[in-house]
Amino acid sequence: MRALMRLLLPVLCLLVMSRAPCAADTPEMAALAKAARQEGSLVLDGPPIDAVREAMSRDFQARYGITVSYISSGSSKSAARVRAERTAEKYLLDVFVSGSDTPTNSFLPAGWLDPIAKALIDPQATDPGKWRDGHLWYVDPGRYILRTLAFVTPTMAINTKLVKPGEVTGYRQLLDKKWQGKFLVKDPAVTGSGASLISYFYLNFGPDFVEKLYKQQKPFILRDQRQSAQQLAQGAYGLWLGIDQNELDKFRKLGYPIDYILPDDGPGILSGGWGFVCLMNKPPHPNAAKLFVNWLAGPEGQTSFAKSILSLSLRTDIDQSWAEEVNKPKPGKTYIDTYEYKFVTHDRDAAFEKVQRLLGL
Repeated sequence: MRALMRLLLPVLCLLVMSRAPCAADTPEMAALAKAARQEGSLVLDGPPIDAVREAMSRDFQARYGITVSYISSGSSKSAARVRAERTAEKYLLDVFVSGSDTPTNSFLPAGWLDPIAKALIDPQATDPGKWRDGHLWYVDPGRYILRTLAFVTPTMAINTKLVKPGEVTGYRQLLDKKWQGKFLVKDPAVTGSGASLISYFYLNFGPDFVEKLYKQQKPFILRDQRQSAQQLAQGAYGLWLGIDQNELDKFRKLGYPIDYILPDDGPGILSGGWGFVCLMNKPPHPNAAKLFVNWLAGPEGQTSFAKSILSLSLRTDIDQSWAEEVNKPKPGKTYIDTYEYKFVTHDRDAAFEKVQRLLGL
């Protein structure tokens, strides 16, 4: 028996140490969990990423025994689907986890959401001291949407066989004649969140810079981000402006000579990825929905979510040692937050309208 206990003791200790604080330890959360278990399931519309689907479904069910029906139409398609459902008086969705545009420009003004702030009752989720800058990141004035992710977005990348590290350190260098026709750029005609970069250029460098960069310099414009990543990786071009880091990382992991650049002649850019969390009104499983958003905003849910989606959480009490340094905000650096409510609902699109006229898009 003693020999058996010696074998089991390390395992038991690991189980105790690894157990995340249980949200149901408070009476209110215990009652909510009980009611949610009686409903038995949850319908979640989330990012179209297999790793996230697996993590969210597995980890929430492991904690509470509640099955997650995970669907993902992609943000704009989700809005069209929900609009059709609600027109037919069908209320099929509990929780929506998305990027910035669809929640703020479709779900919120359509009146499909309940204020998430009123649903967050778990002290682990609502403790402001556990969040970056000492507060929960509610997106809109009514506190209907909670933001959970924020990270630096690299805007340029080079093929180091063609461009030496340090050869390009700022955006304005791309106006040099030696770069004319020799770099890739994200299609400036892309609307919505895709317009954030060119709107950033207009707001921070002015119309003259934008016109010279996109017209005079004659960059090679591609809308297909996968193809752009391949062009850079294989050396067709030495520099790509307006990168897709997820696509480039696939090539970096295969050993292609790719390096990121964070330009030093303008503010850095913050993104929020798929980090907007919304609680639907009239949900089919109201208690499970409320329990899920509390879990997702807490340390256990954010650990699962952030790591599976490879994006930095705004919580400060979880392990994020897996994150790349290039994506971590630096103290003292100025950033433009492209997921800030005013930027998404006004500044970006107002600037983009001017860009469209300027470039004839």
